[in-house]
Amino acid sequence: MKFCLKKDYKIITIIAILVFMAGCEENPISTDNLNGKTYIAFERSLSWSPDSTQIAYISNNAIVIRSILDNDVREFTGMGIYDQPVWSPDGSKIAFTSATRDDSRAKIFVKSSDGTDVAKKLSTETASYFHPRWSPDGKKIAFHSYQKRNMDIFVRNSDLTGGEMVIVHDPSSDRNAEWSPDGTKFVFESDRSGNFDIWVVDSNGTNPAIQITSDLSEDTLPQWSHDGKRILFQSNRYGLIGVWVINADGNGEAIHVSQGFAKAENADWSPDDKWILFISSNIAYARRSDGTGDPIKIADALEARWSPDGKKIALIGLDGFEYKVKVINVPDEIK
Repeated sequence: MKFCLKKDYKIITIIAILVFMAGCEENPISTDNLNGKTYIAFERSLSWSPDSTQIAYISNNAIVIRSILDNDVREFTGMGIYDQPVWSPDGSKIAFTSATRDDSRAKIFVKSSDGTDVAKKLSTETASYFHPRWSPDGKKIAFHSYQKRNMDIFVRNSDLTGGEMVIVHDPSSDRNAEWSPDGTKFVFESDRSGNFDIWVVDSNGTNPAIQITSDLSEDTLPQWSHDGKRILFQSNRYGLIGVWVINADGNGEAIHVSQGFAKAENADWSPDDKWILFISSNIAYARRSDGTGDPIKIADALEARWSPDGKKIALIGLDGFEYKVKVINVPDEIK
């Protein structure tokens, strides 16, 4: 199976997800036609360690870990079908999704970040699992999974004790849950209102979910600000894919942070919540999170992530004819 991708690196990730969900085998090498030239997309899915000294990412269909101190890169897994590496809050473990050629339904695994142990499977069902997210205290992992004929949100203890507890169950599709900074709530996307909107629910699942956005557009991929007061999300309002911010309680008008761009996505909060990174036309920009001021060009990039200490930005950029991880210091204009 071979995919030919054009113009937009994000299609690579979308296809990988669709491959998992459709029960097909993920293509080991994808191509991307950019400005009339063909490149091989090798590296993706950036994830900083909590202490900002290492980055986990996918390289040549394996998860690797790069040291920021000496640029040493070590293999964390063998080659396979991997996605979504994410560090535990104390940096001791990494959760990730993986499928096999015999079973293309993605499962979640947990492994010590030093790579000394064998990965242990968190998933207990035969369904596909996606979007692992550690609780702030590191004791639980949230995810969404297609079980009981619905895409629902679940939690399981990160030490793999106990079973899976369903947090959000609805005939609709509920997915992409993110823990609030204090661990008491989830923000997630759901189409239970007829189209995808942003919702918030208690992390113990005891109370009904509260709708935060109610636009006729598709509002997806929510992220809490670090202080828990605002929520960033992606939306196709006005017919443009863009980045928006709204108060966490849903009050007030949403702010169009990427206003002026025909397409903006793959957003990320700065650690101090003052800035938002996003990608538009294969360029990383930063803009104030209140939507004021001009956007600042950071670098040519297909993916960009702030380091937790706020001092650096990791990028996926072109290096010759390959997409490679680069790390730059945060520009003075946005310090």
